[in-house]
Amino acid sequence: MALVIYKPAADVEVAATFHQYEQDRRGLGVEFLNELLRIEGHLSLNPALYQRVEGDVRRANLRRFPYGLFYVIDGRTVSILACLNLHRRPPSFVELLAR
Repeated sequence: MALVIYKPAADVEVAATFHQYEQDRRGLGVEFLNELLRIEGHLSLNPALYQRVEGDVRRANLRRFPYGLFYVIDGRTVSILACLNLHRRPPSFVELLAR
């Protein structure tokens, strides 16, 4: 099994998204976090499951939420670089890798 870690920028994005969803409707933020846990389980068991989007950066799309987890695989570690709203202009992949 691979270890899934969040880079600091991704942690901030997840926290902000959680709070926004909780403001929109109580419990929706928890549903968002549960979806992240589901994806983390997939990444832990099979890090290469999701498609590459640029170079070594891969994206796992969340269900029910318009977000993607952008990550790289480094041996037995999966590093989440960002948790981004896919309906907004994403940063360039160079910006993702620089985080």
